[in-house]
Amino acid sequence: MDVQVRKICRFYAENASNRFNLLVEAFCAKGDMAAHNLITDARLLSKAGAKLIGSIKDKHEGMLWEKPWLRFLKPKRSDPGEKLQEMDMPIQGMEWALTTCTSFPVRMMDEELVDVLQIEKKQIALKLEQAMRSVPFDAATTPDMKGENTDRSPWTQKAISTNREDLSSFFFLYCMELLQDGPACILKNGEEAKIQESSQPKKQGKSRVKQMQSFHRENFVFAIKCSLSLGLAVLFGLIYNKENGYWSGLTIAISFVTERQATFMVANARAQGTAMGSVYGILCCFIFKKLTDLRFLLLLPWIIFTSFLRHSRMYGQAGGIAAVIGASLILGRKNYGTPSEFAIARTAEATIGLLCFVAVEILFHPSRSATLAKTELSRTLRAVQDCFKVISLHTDRKENLMELMREKQKKLKYHVRELQNFIAEAELEPNFWFLPFHCGCYNKLLISICKMTDLLHFTIHLIGFLSAASQMLGVTWEEIQEQIKNILEHLVDKTGSLSKCLDKVLLIKSLEEIEKQLQMESVSQDLELGKSPNADVSTRLGYEETSISEIEKSFLQYTIRVADKTERNEVEEMLKSQMVLCLSSLGYCLNDLKREATETEKEIAELLKWENPTRHVNFPELLSKLHAT
Repeated sequence: MDVQVRKICRFYAENASNRFNLLVEAFCAKGDMAAHNLITDARLLSKAGAKLIGSIKDKHEGMLWEKPWLRFLKPKRSDPGEKLQEMDMPIQGMEWALTTCTSFPVRMMDEELVDVLQIEKKQIALKLEQAMRSVPFDAATTPDMKGENTDRSPWTQKAISTNREDLSSFFFLYCMELLQDGPACILKNGEEAKIQESSQPKKQGKSRVKQMQSFHRENFVFAIKCSLSLGLAVLFGLIYNKENGYWSGLTIAISFVTERQATFMVANARAQGTAMGSVYGILCCFIFKKLTDLRFLLLLPWIIFTSFLRHSRMYGQAGGIAAVIGASLILGRKNYGTPSEFAIARTAEATIGLLCFVAVEILFHPSRSATLAKTELSRTLRAVQDCFKVISLHTDRKENLMELMREKQKKLKYHVRELQNFIAEAELEPNFWFLPFHCGCYNKLLISICKMTDLLHFTIHLIGFLSAASQMLGVTWEEIQEQIKNILEHLVDKTGSLSKCLDKVLLIKSLEEIEKQLQMESVSQDLELGKSPNADVSTRLGYEETSISEIEKSFLQYTIRVADKTERNEVEEMLKSQMVLCLSSLGYCLNDLKREATETEKEIAELLKWENPTRHVNFPELLSKLHAT
């Protein structure tokens, strides 16, 4: 299994190298058509890279299942998929920056910048090539590449303007520097490492105890579920037919999984796989009934065919394995009666086993995946809100910000993974008499939330760097801090209202009842305060229209003031150069966070309209009332 992980890691490193080269070529492109073609090619590679990272995580989980003591004997053994995902984040940021560029070539492009980009492109390519030779990839152990001197960043020597198009270009260059040197490469004073080291011993013991308790609890529940499913299947199978009763247990024993799964889809795949394998075995026995000793050779083409079924979305592992076993049990048996009778008996036993499997799964997981996806969406939005809140309260304290955000980000990533799993499961779940699951809306929400999660990672490191760099340069940035706090507080209010809206929809189940309840609460509060009921809505909409342009204007104006500051030595000049780059990148991140929060609001409004088609939903007014309560 470890060899397979290393092999997939090499594939990913090659994929990342090709993506990076395409994105740099797109940034240097001299026309819109050439740039868009290169970006399209990079997006295709991005999807393949995401699948490779998913495969690495699955293989790693399989390794921990085969050797569970690795969870405790080697607590520092990290998931290679997580490390590769961190490496993928700057490349993904480069792609985001290019998609927001309005025209090509970009405004700041000249021959000097092209030369610097080509030098850095070669250095990062060497770094990725090193990763391909020494996988699993570890960003902390990758050696720095020595080559041409790129200490001075020539793009910061250019005239800085208040043109909003420059934010995307600066963020692209910032992501390239992350790939080259890591975050906050100029301030390598060990502050972040000291914070991690000081908090690590205190929390390591508690986290290991919680991990062990969770691991044993999951294994205990899984063992009970397997025992109950197999016991009931064999019991009812023997009641139906004492000679072939044990076959009912085989159908469900071949592919148990520890996590949740789409129960009805898995049961349907196993039933169809068993039926197809049995029919194939009967046909082969009928056609080659005189060659009984060589019938097992007919399994070879069937094994090849079912290997494709195992990787298909319709049948998956469960259906492919059931199809192989269904054919092999008929073609590999002798003197057990006619194949058709045995196939019919085994199909009946398999049906009994699958019914027991479905009943036990529903007993242990009674909630539908669609309901769980909506609940998890609300929890994920609250986790996003917590991250915004922590950043807004600690923009001037780097140590507190890094320490607090570590746990908040870990919690947010957990909820994002759970939401992704529930959405994937709900897509495969039958609707029965329920409202169909709105796959498109949930997938768009997931994309926006994942992007906000990654942008938060950039924002934290940028604020931490700027806070320390401003002190070293003697630059006051209270004005921009206030602007950051205003933006983040607005995002806190928006995500809080969205999660509260979802919670009320889940609890009350009727949009009409929610509107009546909020109307009564809002009227009583407005009468007490002497305020117009629609005041908050108009204020909020006005802020929506002006905030994005204000973000861009404020950050670029402050960037001009920093760029005009006279440096005293080479170190301060380098620091000022990095500060200009990070200020513009922070403006881009906050602007994109605002844009993604607005997209999330639109998708949740569409979701409410989907679930309440007969009612007209005034979503901005509804959110404003929820925020007031």
